[in-house]
Amino acid sequence: MQKVLTPGRKQTASNEAFQRLWDNIEKVVSRDHIESLVADAVLTIRSKTANKKAGYAWSGGKDSIALQVVCELSGIRSCVIGLSQALEYPHYLSWIHLNKPAGLVTWDANIGYQWLLQNPHMVFPEDSKHLATWYSLIQHAAQKDFYKNASLDIICLGRRHQDGNYTGSGGQNIYTDKSGVTRFSPIAHWKHEHVLAVCHYYKNRNLPPIYDDPQGWINGTGVWPVQTSSLGREHSWELLYQISPETLHIAADYFNEAKSILQNHGKAS
Repeated sequence: MQKVLTPGRKQTASNEAFQRLWDNIEKVVSRDHIESLVADAVLTIRSKTANKKAGYAWSGGKDSIALQVVCELSGIRSCVIGLSQALEYPHYLSWIHLNKPAGLVTWDANIGYQWLLQNPHMVFPEDSKHLATWYSLIQHAAQKDFYKNASLDIICLGRRHQDGNYTGSGGQNIYTDKSGVTRFSPIAHWKHEHVLAVCHYYKNRNLPPIYDDPQGWINGTGVWPVQTSSLGREHSWELLYQISPETLHIAADYFNEAKSILQNHGKAS
């Protein structure tokens, strides 16, 4: 295979590096190699979930699409997506509606703009504590409710070590949290190129349009207040305008910073 420089951990990689990898994925990972990796993952999932009721978490992002492929090949169809629909990008929600797995349950946190006004520190937080709070409010809460309501024994996640995700102590890829939810990360050891190769070879390159947005590979899925930037809060409002002017127009009814961005672009009403 031709050598193409692959990005490292997403938090320190560049959007351009991910796009370059996606554009050249066949030069990096062959179909035979990824089929072998998928087959190994399927065997592992079947072993871990034998005689257990299992489901998986899905977001429509690249990692969850790769997870969807190996779970469905393992016979696992039931899955959940955690959203807060009032704060999601419209073009992302449209793609989800058209491409969601047949067994998907939609869980809505019902967090909206009034809540943001009461919790302004949760808009574009750059500290890990408040970022973790967002995941707790949406993704983790969705997984916990889904796990309970579906009477699951195990839920599969698309967490990977390369992104610094926690998958269990001592390098394990399975653990049970204090709420009794057993989380299993069957593709934890996969690299970025493996995930993208599955999306390419198994899903005909069908990814949500968020990856075409500015910094889309870095930001990934998530409500817009989570889309952070090391360049600061003002840049994040500008980035929101570049990604979804419709969303910024709504935010401008609540936040003066959003209104200022519209004024800068001559779009204020």
